[in-house]
Amino acid sequence: MNFSELNISDRTVEKLEKHGITEPTEVQEKAIPKVFEGKDLMVESETGSGKTLAFSLPIMEQVHGSDTQALILSPTRELAKQITKEIDTAAGKPVETVTIYGGVSYEPQIEGAKKANIVVGTPGRVLDLLGKGQLKVDNLDFFVLDEADRMLDMGFQDELEDIISYLPDERQNLLFGATIPRSLKKMCDRYDIDPETIRIKKSKQTRNLDEKYVNAKSDKKLSLLYTFLEKKDRDLSVVFCQTKATTRWLADKLRKNGIDAQELNGDMNQNQREDTLEKFANGEIKVVVATDVAARGIDVDRVTHVFNYDVPDTADTYTHRSAVQDARVVKEKLLPC
Repeated sequence: MNFSELNISDRTVEKLEKHGITEPTEVQEKAIPKVFEGKDLMVESETGSGKTLAFSLPIMEQVHGSDTQALILSPTRELAKQITKEIDTAAGKPVETVTIYGGVSYEPQIEGAKKANIVVGTPGRVLDLLGKGQLKVDNLDFFVLDEADRMLDMGFQDELEDIISYLPDERQNLLFGATIPRSLKKMCDRYDIDPETIRIKKSKQTRNLDEKYVNAKSDKKLSLLYTFLEKKDRDLSVVFCQTKATTRWLADKLRKNGIDAQELNGDMNQNQREDTLEKFANGEIKVVVATDVAARGIDVDRVTHVFNYDVPDTADTYTHRSAVQDARVVKEKLLPC
């Protein structure tokens, strides 16, 4: 199947081909026709499977005029910016987009929202602008939760429900995530959202990740991690910690032992986080020590190892941590605990 068979316009198909995107992924094949049909959807598909284009392509094809017709929510500003970038890259016609997130000035976002067909944002800042009357959603047609499961894990449920209260009743709801937790289904029930469910099986590469578990006392974790990071078969690595304080402490310890490591956490400002991610993607930093929240912005092909320095609190968190790896080259996963 090709994108033309999914009713994607020739201009958009040409734009996709210029960026090397010629065939739809499985989640795109299954979701795009349903979005065009006006169905509410709940889609479970692993990170890296093409979910962003699965919901954004049919939305781009249908928006018009100057009103805000689509609101796409994402758990982190990095992911929100990635979504906007993908939309701008793929759009075959002029589509006005704006990215709304905290930690930066209101004014450019407010001005952008006045003319945006598609608003991509994080829950906190979106709710803030809705409350101030600076984001108009009276003519909204599409409401998208990207990484919906992660947003609920991160405690955004109250903000999401407050945002829903501002939206028109007649809208299309598109909920995408790596998993479909019970809490998401309950939220749908509360708001009379009855989505059709699409589940995409995990890829063979992801299913075959090489996972290892190491049982270690607390005072031995650092030395074990250092030993693993010194292995020659490693390219880029992400080390997960439960707290921001631990990321700072651990990154400092690794640097003092000759490892190119940098923390990534919510205490860093936007410029610092973007600079760290850029250096990581370029290989200037070999190890990022991150909290779960901060790591949601990592989209780097060369990640070969994920280390859970602190054990994740839920199975879904473990799934999301694993998803930062490039499944084509992953070699092992080690969990000092």
